[in-house]
Amino acid sequence: MGRSDLANASVLYLRYYVKFQKGFDFSRGGKLPGLYGGLVGQESGGHHGQAFSTRYMWRDHPVSGSLSNCSAALPCGEVYLYSPQIGGGYGTNLGGSWNWQADGRWHMIEQEVNRATGTITVWYDGARVLTAPGAVGGISGIPFSGVFFSTFFGGHDASWGPSKNEYAYFADFAVSTSYIGS
Repeated sequence: MGRSDLANASVLYLRYYVKFQKGFDFSRGGKLPGLYGGLVGQESGGHHGQAFSTRYMWRDHPVSGSLSNCSAALPCGEVYLYSPQIGGGYGTNLGGSWNWQADGRWHMIEQEVNRATGTITVWYDGARVLTAPGAVGGISGIPFSGVFFSTFFGGHDASWGPSKNEYAYFADFAVSTSYIGS
């Protein structure tokens, strides 16, 4: 980010707007932007001993054993977490109580990551949909690095892809050390 006030903050907020056209084929799942910290290249799959990321994800079903209680009729929202406490390989799913909407309208998504407590909180269209105390453990000494802007359909094989070309739209990204809101 190039801003030590943000890199060394104990809490960082991210807000942006996302829009999926009516009829968007979410298929089985995919990822959206979120926050990250630490060494570049260690914030997602593989070895993440010195980094973390808190990207959003959609799935076609609630994840068993997660904090999710979303409707299986719509793509379930979650935070897909990589952190030092997880170790190498895949990340872990932190569920939520929201569904991504394919209605052609803009929807606000926000997250707060508290490095000191390891708590992540998410709001969707102003409603709190996830609070996971201590879920992002082991990151208190890892500086924030920025927004991990990565969006794609993905899973273990081609069945995670859509049936046609799809487009997600993003607007009005904001990062702050205090709550931004709408």
